[in-house]
Amino acid sequence: MARRVARRTSLLKRLLPLLALALVGAAFFVSEASAGGIRDGDPCPDNGTDLTCPDGEVGKPYSIKFRAVEEPPCQPGEESWHLINDSFPPGLSLDAGSGVLSGTPTESGTWGFWIEMRLPSNDHCNGSVDTTQERFVLTIKPGIPVPPKLTIGPEQSAVPRATVGTAFSLPMIANLQDTKTWDIVDGALPAGLTIDPATGVIAGTPSTAGTFPFTVRAAIADGRTDTKALSIVVRSTLLLEQLDEEPLSEVGVLFELSLTASGGSETYTPFAVSSGALPPGLRLTNGVIAGRPTLAGTFSFTVTVTDSEGRTADYDGNLTIVPRLTIPKQRLKPATVRKFIRIKLKSTGGAGEILWRIKRGPLPKGILFDRITGSFYGQPAKPGTWRVQVEIADELRVKSAATVTLVVKPAKKRLK
Repeated sequence: MARRVARRTSLLKRLLPLLALALVGAAFFVSEASAGGIRDGDPCPDNGTDLTCPDGEVGKPYSIKFRAVEEPPCQPGEESWHLINDSFPPGLSLDAGSGVLSGTPTESGTWGFWIEMRLPSNDHCNGSVDTTQERFVLTIKPGIPVPPKLTIGPEQSAVPRATVGTAFSLPMIANLQDTKTWDIVDGALPAGLTIDPATGVIAGTPSTAGTFPFTVRAAIADGRTDTKALSIVVRSTLLLEQLDEEPLSEVGVLFELSLTASGGSETYTPFAVSSGALPPGLRLTNGVIAGRPTLAGTFSFTVTVTDSEGRTADYDGNLTIVPRLTIPKQRLKPATVRKFIRIKLKSTGGAGEILWRIKRGPLPKGILFDRITGSFYGQPAKPGTWRVQVEIADELRVKSAATVTLVVKPAKKRLK
């Protein structure tokens, strides 16, 4: 107690005038006012020089409570505690109100530090602030090394989208190289995908579209584990509808072909001609090939559509543009009265089936007209000349008209 008494000298000097006044007046009895002190031995015994606290260990929680000597007239619990010199072991801190030094040490070694206990200036203490200081020593032992924590990935943002019928692979990753066992502990992978228990690679060919949440777990033999909640989005196959037969197309006739995409992310970038070329006069706009062809021929091209997640699908086009339907000028051979004839009219171009008709007549008596073949046939009954207007139409409703002249000669006279 010699050290504690020495530290109270300043307090006693302040109390002497008050004691003297009390003795002279002889009217009051004043109890000795004590500032108290820091209790030694609880929890830190006195080693003759310092107060030595119980050892701590790196990585293990540590807690001790400094206590005051409970001497009247101060009330227990009114003191406050403060670090006034040096420092605590890293990871520990002092609560000023309770006097508790606690935390989890992060470094090994020996630390010496001064703690001050302050008493308040109130009626049941000395009427003025008083303090007591002690030096403590605390040793932190190295402890058993804590193995690093296992953390697995990837993050959800790094999981690629999958497509039905297309090979998929997602390697799981970990911060440690130790041998691990991988499995799915919650949810389920998309049908067609499995996880390799040794490598953590999720792979296969998904067969069903949808969103599939699951949780992956990795475990090391020493008991360390980590889990990762992920989900895989599987899209339907991106398709660009292929036509069994492309529509008829004719020079100068309005043409339109709508290409239809489905599957994928269902959000598509503009369609584009990726190879070949459209027939002159046609353009591709938002998946629609339209316009008026200006040149006859066969044109091969590929249109590609891309969805918002990078999938692509192609349409392989092969458009044949036929020449414009026309009836060329032609001179018909003459017919002879009562002699059977068949005269076929000529046409060029046109799309699909072509039909003929007599737009303006009449025909010679005994002559008929075949609308399918565009032929005059029969046995004319009398000679003469007939101007007949014929019209032709194809499946695209393109029409062409022309006037032809039918000449019927008299029958040759027989010699007697």
